Amino acid sequence: MHKQQSGFIMMVLVVIMVIGATAYFGGFGENLMFHQKAKLAERDIANTLKIREQLLRYAIFQPELYESDPTGGTGYALKTLDTIPAPGYLPCVDLDGDGEVLAAETSCGNPTVSGDDTTGFVVGFLPTDFRTRNIFFGGAVPKQFYYVLDERFANGNNLYHNGSTGRFAPLNPDTLPQGRLNLNGREGYVALIIAPGEPITMQDGTVQDRSQAGDAVVRIVDYLDKRFDDSGNEINGNADGDRFFFSQAKNNLGINDTIIGISFQEWQAEMLNRVCSQKARLEAIDSSEAFWFNAYNEIDNPAGSDWRAFMGGCP
Repeated sequence: MHKQQSGFIMMVLVVIMVIGATAYFGGFGENLMFHQKAKLAERDIANTLKIREQLLRYAIFQPELYESDPTGGTGYALKTLDTIPAPGYLPCVDLDGDGEVLAAETSCGNPTVSGDDTTGFVVGFLPTDFRTRNIFFGGAVPKQFYYVLDERFANGNNLYHNGSTGRFAPLNPDTLPQGRLNLNGREGYVALIIAPGEPITMQDGTVQDRSQAGDAVVRIVDYLDKRFDDSGNEINGNADGDRFFFSQAKNNLGINDTIIGISFQEWQAEMLNRVCSQKARLEAIDSSEAFWFNAYNEIDNPAGSDWRAFMGGCP
């Protein structure tokens, strides 16, 4: 009898140890998974912030890209004074995923149609390999990031002819509406940089497969996520083709994407700071000359963005 009791007690102890070990290692595994996910999110935020900084540099130094004869094949040809673009323009999206902005990609346009939330912006991959002077995206590789742009801010957009400049103008603090894109319910974004999360199987069974061929628009659901309500019904997400986007958060069920944006207010502050730093030199230029700093005129000054009118805001 004593032996039977000892055996029973030993068996109970073993069961307790197994349950305890399972709970411990299960919790350890969950914690490890949580920390790994947090680490990936932290990395994505850091990377998108770096890219955001480089995009702003591109916009700030837009005139300089065309004011000197390039060497080393930057792809930016010297322009005459009357066709040099104003600060503020951003690169077009990369559609085919080769990292470049070439051929048809050099003009990206989708003008806003009232009441249509699929217009007023373009979406594609970040052009990681586009070549400029002292502006680059570090170790970013093609198809690693998505990039969404208010199409008026595109450096190339032939839907706005403007005397063959191929850009929307005038682009300045009076531009309305102030940014077409919406991030997490907030209006007024000029551009969004998106770090897609790891491929997932979504609540409706959609499996993200990034090995498939197709351009950034066709394959968007393989990179960006759908969003769902508490009942599992699909609601506005990142892969549905409209101007509303959502970054991963507790209340954005199904979203695994990290998104950093450039708001119109941020864009305005950066561009104004750049122009104000050259206030004396720029104001010395004849106001009647065809030049980006002067007033826009479709025929006489199609590259004009009339930054002269905002010099009263300089410190």
